[in-house]
Amino acid sequence: MKIFVGNVDGADTTPEELAALFAPYGTVMSCAVMKQFAFVHMRENAGALRAIEALHGHELRPGRALVVEMSRPRPLNTWKIFVGNVSAACTSQELRSLFERRGRVIECDVVKGNWRWS
Repeated sequence: MKIFVGNVDGADTTPEELAALFAPYGTVMSCAVMKQFAFVHMRENAGALRAIEALHGHELRPGRALVVEMSRPRPLNTWKIFVGNVSAACTSQELRSLFERRGRVIECDVVKGNWRWS
């Protein structure tokens, strides 16, 4: 089961740290940490549901309560597009505005710095 973890400090949180946090609830298959969120893949649905219940609101860092919930699939008839070589000064809103000239944008994230897969 894929779990969304929000309010993560991607510059200060490692996939290994998240895996250790979720491991008491079941087998962690993988973790991906982005800028302010992460995804944790767990083998068993029951363990994933226990982790969601136990860790939602948990403060991994003081003052940063995690948002832990089941990951929602992308809406039908949508595509995920990777855009590389984006200026460090570019904001999500600027990128969204550029793509909205061609059609509706459901979600737009600019991931800066290094992101890691475990």
